[in-house]
Amino acid sequence: MKSKNWIIGWGVIVSIFLSIIGILVIKIDPYFHYHKPDLNKYYYSLDNQRSQNNGVIKNFDYDALITGSSMTENFKTSEMDSIFAVKSIKVPFSGGTYKEINDNLVFALENNPKLKTIVRSLDYSKIFDDKDLMRTDLGEYPTYLYDSNPVNDVRYLFNKDVVFGRIYPMISNKSETNFKPGITSFDDYASWQKNYTFGKNSVIPNGIKSIEKSKPVHLTNEEKQTINENIAQNVTSLAAKYPDVNFYYFFPPYSAVFWNDLNNDGTIYKQIEAESYAIELILKYPNIHLYSFNMLTDITTDLNNYKDSTHYGQWINSLMLRYMKNNKCLLTKENYRSYLDEELKFYTSFDYSSLNDQIDYEDDLYKADTVSYTHLTLPTSDLV
Repeated sequence: MKSKNWIIGWGVIVSIFLSIIGILVIKIDPYFHYHKPDLNKYYYSLDNQRSQNNGVIKNFDYDALITGSSMTENFKTSEMDSIFAVKSIKVPFSGGTYKEINDNLVFALENNPKLKTIVRSLDYSKIFDDKDLMRTDLGEYPTYLYDSNPVNDVRYLFNKDVVFGRIYPMISNKSETNFKPGITSFDDYASWQKNYTFGKNSVIPNGIKSIEKSKPVHLTNEEKQTINENIAQNVTSLAAKYPDVNFYYFFPPYSAVFWNDLNNDGTIYKQIEAESYAIELILKYPNIHLYSFNMLTDITTDLNNYKDSTHYGQWINSLMLRYMKNNKCLLTKENYRSYLDEELKFYTSFDYSSLNDQIDYEDDLYKADTVSYTHLTLPTSDLV
């Protein structure tokens, strides 16, 4: 009898303890799974894209959204709000596939009828992906935060990383003298610029070497079918379903080093053929405004804009927002063929060895002051 009472008593204690933990997680809710953040009591750190973005999408107030891969992480929502006259959030997915990003847009549009403006990157490296590919190599995907099943919420409510890594510090920090409640700004959320250096010494520390070019490689019918399925499911389907929403999609301006690699192994032809096919599929939808900044060669050939062969500084994100708002570098049915001709001609004939002679600015942010909205060389086609 005593053993039975002891077991019952212990069970009651454990139940009470777990209930307190669960209530605290629900009350503070660092991943915004249940409600908006309590900005009057706690400080919320935005630093876990795959765990927090869904809650941001579901419970924050906004009518515009920035999303995409790491190519969108340096965007500032304060600039987006000012330029487009909107109230925006930023929910990037570093390394995200087209499907991963599109699935979250589906959720956003289903849960927020006010959402009318979306800015999204379309990464070249993801065009050839299978339409259902997800990045499982980035760790376990927290699907329990994405569905409407309350049963599997126990993985959030009693998660030791949430309880001890989030809840406990958030409560403890309130007792600090200079504590101020709030949240990481969307300008700062996921922004990586301050953690890296830019320029030739970062992008090509060993220089560009001249090698014998490989034979041209062209797009196959199988690859074309994969692109068709990927674009149809993960890029254009929402434009067809939500004709009153404006989708500002863009091909990120990778550096000349990226194009050098394609040029050397002959796959530059396949890449531009894939781009051409994707553009043709996308331009069928009038509410998709499609941009490419690859022919802003003042940017792509200056490695002071880059930390590696593809990732550009925040000043380029700022420029792209202004260009998109003013329809500069906009691809249309009338101009995209001439754009592609220019792109192929330039990146197959550019003297890549000239990159070795560039000055690497000691002050990386010096370059931010030299990228001007009005003084860049625009393409000779009518992408203006």
